[in-house]
Amino acid sequence: MTALTRFVGTPLSAAIGWTLLHSFWEGALIAAFLAAVLALTRSPRARYAAACIALIVMLCGFAFTIAHLLPEQGTEPQTLQVQSHLPWPPALDNGNSTAWPNLQAIAPWLGPFWISGVWLICAFRLMNWFSVQRLRTRGVCSAPDHWQRELARLSAKLGVKRVAVLLESCLADVPILLGHFRPVILMPIGLLGGLPVAQVEAILLHELAHIRRRDYLVNLMQRLAEGLLFYHPAAWWISHVIRIEREKCCDDLVVSVTQNPHEYATALAALEHCRTSGREPAIAATGGHLMKRIHRLLFPAKQKTSWGVLVGIAVFLATGAACLAAWQ
Repeated sequence: MTALTRFVGTPLSAAIGWTLLHSFWEGALIAAFLAAVLALTRSPRARYAAACIALIVMLCGFAFTIAHLLPEQGTEPQTLQVQSHLPWPPALDNGNSTAWPNLQAIAPWLGPFWISGVWLICAFRLMNWFSVQRLRTRGVCSAPDHWQRELARLSAKLGVKRVAVLLESCLADVPILLGHFRPVILMPIGLLGGLPVAQVEAILLHELAHIRRRDYLVNLMQRLAEGLLFYHPAAWWISHVIRIEREKCCDDLVVSVTQNPHEYATALAALEHCRTSGREPAIAATGGHLMKRIHRLLFPAKQKTSWGVLVGIAVFLATGAACLAAWQ
């Protein structure tokens, strides 16, 4: 407890705490801007790029804020630039100083909380990464030679230069892509022979699209951002948007090659049936992520009217005004 108390009294802990507090309005403003962009455009590539930029800006804002709040070299060890500011919200005028929390006293205690959370999430993610990497060697067998040749043909057709290894796995219930520099595509046992050839080719094209787009590396960046910004709902929402738009981009790439969205939608439904067979319906009546992807493939949506533009602008302006008021 003494070590914790000593760390809380350091400028670093106070800088981290105030950075966390400032990051809430910063993240809210970035999320509002992203929401406005999502309302303005229907293109998955544009929405995906906007979400990635928003997450990067949020990380850069966090780093810039903590660098700005740390004391400069040569200053007093226990002083911080933010300590000259009045605590927000201010105390009430009736003399009841406990009516509002004193952020000046709370902020330094947020530093240990953030560091502990980052360590826990990083440890969990590291164990999960090792567990997933074991799928490369456990319960796998090489796919038939004609499918290996077909994968090479599809890679050349899609312009993927990295040679991917195709394996069948008894531990995977859906197709999985592992790695970027040495990519491995794991297919559930029986899937290559249990689906029509056209559907299997569409599934392989989807995995190759991830390799072509370098989505594995982007996913690593997402997990890093989720670990550093684990406390912020906006970070998780932006990351969720990235994953949704990433799948849409790959779906569009597959359809552009096969020119058969119905066959590809059937393959997606078959994958969900194989994954949930015997436990729950293949596609829930309420929809869901997969249902939205299939509906989008079969019934491409037309461009929205100006209502989406007005809603996006209104959300952005309202959130921006609230954040500026909080900053003041």
